Formats: sequence, C-alpha cells, structure tokens
Amino acid sequence: MKLCLLTYNLGKDMSLDELIRVTEAYGYDGIEFRAGVGPHGVELDATPEQRAEIKAKLDASRVEAAGIGTSCRFEDLDPAVRQKHIDDAKAYIDLAASIGCPRIRVFGNAFPEGSDKDEVIENVGNALREIAEHAEPSGVDVNLELHGHFSYWEYTVRAVEIADHVRVGIVYNCNTSEIKYGSIGQFLEPCMPYLRHVHMHELENIYPYKMMISWLKSIGYTGYCSVESDTPSTDAERIIQIYSILYHEWVNNA
Repeated sequence: MKLCLLTYNLGKDMSLDELIRVTEAYGYDGIEFRAGVGPHGVELDATPEQRAEIKAKLDASRVEAAGIGTSCRFEDLDPAVRQKHIDDAKAYIDLAASIGCPRIRVFGNAFPEGSDKDEVIENVGNALREIAEHAEPSGVDVNLELHGHFSYWEYTVRAVEIADHVRVGIVYNCNTSEIKYGSIGQFLEPCMPYLRHVHMHELENIYPYKMMISWLKSIGYTGYCSVESDTPSTDAERIIQIYSILYHEWVNNA
C-alpha cells in the first residue's frame, strides 16, 4: 500500500513545489491533485508547456501524481448536462495522461428529486463507459467515488458493473456512517473487486482505520490511500506529518 496526500484542504494553499517538498519530507508516495482548488497548476487550462513542466518536476522527485480529483458528476436527468460532465472528464483523462497520472476521480453523486434510481444508476454507468473508452489508449483509469447518495456501495457497484470496462474502478470513501457493530466489512467487501483507490479522512476520528488497513494489507492491496481532511488547518504541514506517522504505524503493525 502507498500513502498519498489529497490537496483538498490540507494542501489547498501549497504550490506544486511545496507539495513535493512536504510529501517527500514526510514519507508520502504520491499526490492526488484536487482540480479547481489551490495553486498546484494541475488544471484543464494548463498549456502543453505547463503540463510538461509539471511532469518533469514530478519525475525528478520521489513522489508521483497519484490521481486527479474532479467534480465531474453524472446524475443529472438532462442529457446535455451529463454530456458536458462527460466531456470534461475526457479532458481530465487527457490532462492526467500528459503529466503521467494513472487515474481520475469522478462522482455519481445524487438522485435528483423525483428521479428513478435505476435510471440514474444506468446513466452513471453509461457515462463511465464512454469516458473509459476515451481513456483506453492512454491507460488512465476513471474511478467512481462512494460519495453523496452513491456513498451506499450497492449504487456505486451497480454503476461500475453497468460500465463493464477494465478502466473503470471504485474510490472507497471512509465514512463513519458505514460502521456497523464495530465493523466496515459489509461496505468494503463488495467493493473489493473494483477497488482502485481509498480516501481516508481525519485519522483521529472514530472510523476504524487500523482495521481497514489490516484488511487491505491481508488481501494484498497495493494501491493508494489518500489523506483527505474535511476541514482546513492553520498548521497543515504538522497535520500532514502526524497523519503519515499514524498511517505507517498502522501498516507496519497490521
């Protein structure tokens, strides 16, 4: 398993150079760039020259681009709105490929009021397939996060199964609402065949991270676990350091 810093909140004020310095210093393996947040520069409007510079800086460092977190979402009942998000996701695929990044994150997100759930899930799955077909030549994955109404694993898994494409996977999002009788097994286990990435939140909260990491290690998971704080910090670098210490302690003792 590898540790990743998601730039949302904890890294939101850091430039690419600062992100590389901090992640290298505290034992992180990668950076997940949250598009539209912060001065890191990994954005759709980056020029070819800027993309080449980003890639060169990452290639020269000990960390890699682990992912790009987008706001693309596919629940809208208007096909034109969905298509706009699909087209944006394709552009993020191209951005990822240009900087040597192997995956992007998207949302299914929510069920609009009065909508048919099966129809929305099918729309999300079809959107994922279209994006994945675009991504196939570059080998970039499009991963659906358990987020919003799609935090319930069954909706996310069904959408991924409808997509039915090797480039489509799941970002498992660690929500405290998933804890039942002290365990997260009933939520995590159904996602395992499609698991490509994990989003952790405040590591000091009640979520059983130690249990999850032990489970992931036992099944041979080799992907990333991202640290994603839900709130900004006035001492972000210290929190980034502490979270790395906690994570590596749990992994080493799993």
